[in-house]
Amino acid sequence: MSYQFPPDIQQRVRAQMESGQFETEDDVLREAIDTLERRQRGLQELRDMVREADDDIAAGRVGAFDPDRTKSAVRKRLEAHGIRD
Repeated sequence: MSYQFPPDIQQRVRAQMESGQFETEDDVLREAIDTLERRQRGLQELRDMVREADDDIAAGRVGAFDPDRTKSAVRKRLEAHGIRD
């Protein structure tokens, strides 16, 4: 696939290569797409968690709210999917 990127994207890719972290344009783009896909998976996981919570509320499966316990549970689920807060 051949694609001519806009000048601002070309400059940003070059800057990443000049930083020494990437050897080729392909390496920069691969990392960018990998990062985007991880972000999208994380957002989907959050949407699923909200949907699950909404279903629990609608079904009356609710109890006392413990914010510390909730934060801990959410962090564990996110970390299990490779997502850090």
